[in-house]
Amino acid sequence: MIRKNSHLRIARYHQHLHELLDLDLSPLEYMMNSFPEVKEREEMRKIIGRYGLTGRQQVCPIRQLSDGQRCRVVFAYLAWQTPHLLLLDEPTNHLDMETIDSLADAINDFDGGMVLVSHDFRLISQVAEEIWICENGKATKWQSTILDYKEHLKQKILKNNDSAPSKR
Repeated sequence: MIRKNSHLRIARYHQHLHELLDLDLSPLEYMMNSFPEVKEREEMRKIIGRYGLTGRQQVCPIRQLSDGQRCRVVFAYLAWQTPHLLLLDEPTNHLDMETIDSLADAINDFDGGMVLVSHDFRLISQVAEEIWICENGKATKWQSTILDYKEHLKQKILKNNDSAPSKR
């Protein structure tokens, strides 16, 4: 049995979380409403700015932002909660390469624990300390790098294609 400590803070991200934002609010308004202990707008602007939203992007309605920019609002929100544990489910959907690299840097700087579920080999190769493969109802620890796993998958596909009966 696993028990959660009552003081443990968990932040959860899933690929559709940005769809739950109030589109009529600006990122600044959203964050100020979410964290009323931050009284100064300029302080909150700096916090949001760390996630790549600057200037007009901070004060326009969220509906005017791209999906990737909306994800940045969510990452700022989650980070400001100062979680002990991050649960990230497909966090790179809707993100450009620059944002993925920034996310990798933020994950590597994070002092807490993290569970990352992703198909993004680029992100995994930058942040993973352990790799667990989930297939056929089981989770198995992969004993090598994500690039080796990618090669393993390639060989598996080629083998399956070679053994498939040809259609003539």
